[in-house]
Amino acid sequence: MAANFHLVQSLIKSLAILEVLCESVEGMGVSEIGERVGLNKSTVHRILTTLVHENYVEQDQAKGRYRLSPKMFELSRKILNNVRPAKVIAPQLEKLAHATGESARYSIIDGTNYRLIVSDEVMTSKPIKVRSHLGQSLPLSQTAAGKMYLASLDDKTIKEVMDQKGRKAVLQDEKTNFATLQKELNTIRDKGFAFEKSTEDGEEICGLAAPVRNEAGEVIAVIDVLAPGFRCPKDAVNRYSEMVMDSALQVSKKLGYIPA
Repeated sequence: MAANFHLVQSLIKSLAILEVLCESVEGMGVSEIGERVGLNKSTVHRILTTLVHENYVEQDQAKGRYRLSPKMFELSRKILNNVRPAKVIAPQLEKLAHATGESARYSIIDGTNYRLIVSDEVMTSKPIKVRSHLGQSLPLSQTAAGKMYLASLDDKTIKEVMDQKGRKAVLQDEKTNFATLQKELNTIRDKGFAFEKSTEDGEEICGLAAPVRNEAGEVIAVIDVLAPGFRCPKDAVNRYSEMVMDSALQVSKKLGYIPA
């Protein structure tokens, strides 16, 4: 084994901080991180400043807390490209796309910036289809996936989203108020899926989405199916909703989630 003088101590400290942040969903403050890794606050702050500068860590300026950035997901996704997506997510998306005959997507939640980012997808073979692309940030107010994400948040957090992104990012239109949104999100929570019809470039699009949970039961991603409006009659919505929920549940179980 190599002697300790060959090791870069600052890198070891940085990795220890990243590992601690991996365990936190809400983020951690400098003092808490220092206590966990056994470093003084000035050292922790110096390392965090560097990690933020290099986009590996994000800071919530209002709360003074730090958390891992989506860049860390991109790194892990490249490393695990032949493991997690291929063995967990991709098969379910392929099954869902085949069963519905429509495009299926898996989008991760970026909780710091209140975004949904498309990370995997299987496109339908039909010539007329709804297109998206990997890395795309999805709207919250006019998509089933966005509504499903909002339904996973509490009222206080939704108001924070509105403060950060503006009312239009959350509310459907000028006629929609917060009480109306609350009622809609409660319906989504009760049903376990979100359904939304919207118009893009003059074409009607319908989507159905369900939540993906981790071992702690937290919603970490959304699976959705997209179809042109003319291929989305009521009976199809009923069938597709069951399929989407089942796909999301199967992925959740693979990630350690145990249904109550």
